[in-house]
Amino acid sequence: MLKLIPILFLLSALLIAQYPQLFSQLGTPLFKSSTQFTALQKTPLFKTENKLFNQYQKLQEKTLKHGLHLDAKEKTDTKVYLQELRALQKLHDKIEKVYKRKLYKSINENNATVFFAITKIPLPFISTDTRLKKSVVQYYEKNKKQKIAYLEELNQDYKLDEDSYAFLEAMFKTKQRNQKVETRKELNEFISDASIKSPIQVIMLKTKYGYDLYLENHAYYDASIKFTTPKRKNFSSSAKLPFIGSFPAQSRTKFLSFTVQDPSKPASLQTKYTAQIGRVNPSYYENYVYALPYRRNRSYILTQGFNGKHTHKGKSAYALDFKMAIGTPIHAMRDGIVVAVESKNTEHGYSKEYMNKANHIVIQHDDGTMAMYAHLKPNGVKVKLGQKVVKHQYIGLSGNTGFSSGPHLHVHISAIKSFRSGSQSVAFKFKTKKGVVSKPIDRSAYLCK
Repeated sequence: MLKLIPILFLLSALLIAQYPQLFSQLGTPLFKSSTQFTALQKTPLFKTENKLFNQYQKLQEKTLKHGLHLDAKEKTDTKVYLQELRALQKLHDKIEKVYKRKLYKSINENNATVFFAITKIPLPFISTDTRLKKSVVQYYEKNKKQKIAYLEELNQDYKLDEDSYAFLEAMFKTKQRNQKVETRKELNEFISDASIKSPIQVIMLKTKYGYDLYLENHAYYDASIKFTTPKRKNFSSSAKLPFIGSFPAQSRTKFLSFTVQDPSKPASLQTKYTAQIGRVNPSYYENYVYALPYRRNRSYILTQGFNGKHTHKGKSAYALDFKMAIGTPIHAMRDGIVVAVESKNTEHGYSKEYMNKANHIVIQHDDGTMAMYAHLKPNGVKVKLGQKVVKHQYIGLSGNTGFSSGPHLHVHISAIKSFRSGSQSVAFKFKTKKGVVSKPIDRSAYLCK
């Protein structure tokens, strides 16, 4: 998507033509960055970082030649090459930090001259850093005197980010917003009913000295709430407000009490809460290696990977789309419990009206993360709510329903890093016949092991 500037850093024709295959997912982006870094070095804005750029270019040449040499010969000793790549990554991160600092400074000081000079040589991470992208786009819109192709594309990219938030929430049905608390005189026996319209409910029970608050989670998934009191008079709370907490599936939990401070004075209490699927800030296992979402010994092409330029933006950044014929068997990437399903939809299209019409399966894992398998065919869900599934188990059939431009399978792993940000996709790695992949590459075919 980025329009890269002309190559200024000269290598031999052989070196320009290719990059090492060994550790290519780590190395290739580092080698490609040399072009932009050389251009930055030639601008007065980065004159003070000349030594850092020279270090990068020198190590980049050495590491590139080493990698190509190992590709051509038997890979007997790759430890030194991997160490070189890691050292190159550290230098890359330092340059990236300098670039970001100068770019943010130009925006904060409203220095349009510096801003446009920096963004004239765009670095790829601008499009993947949501906060930075937003700042760049908003400043460009306020200060542009003419259209600049890269920044126009970045603007469109940012709009896709915003759409992706709606896309994820529409598919996942993640929130019950500003719900009223139900008041009861007594509690009956808790019998879970996952089919009710609002499966997450807060109950307020009157006591001798005030009220006790209970969370009833009727769903098969863990749930989190943010509980607030817009108005409160002469009541003390047993916990700091607003209260944010997470609760296990199909359970009733007492989480808060209110006590009248002075019985001789009037007391009043107004309450509300917002609920959403999942645990807040789960201690999820980042190094877990997932299976691919299809049969062993089968291979499918990845049409859109992490930070894809179509719909994998913002909260949906860490998602994968595999090209599949309608009716292809789908398999679980990890053990878990089926917590949400939809299979009745038949429509599809590439506009917002179809965002909540994707058939899907959501599986919760034991570390609090959840896997979404989406765009399944009508009646293509082959598991039931509450069912325990194991890794590689057959769970459904791929399709072309919802916000989709063609038959494919969409998968992502989600977590709630904070209640405010809500459910969002997180990076994950998966196992293939050739090894573990943590940075999937678009248009690559991955063979399931």
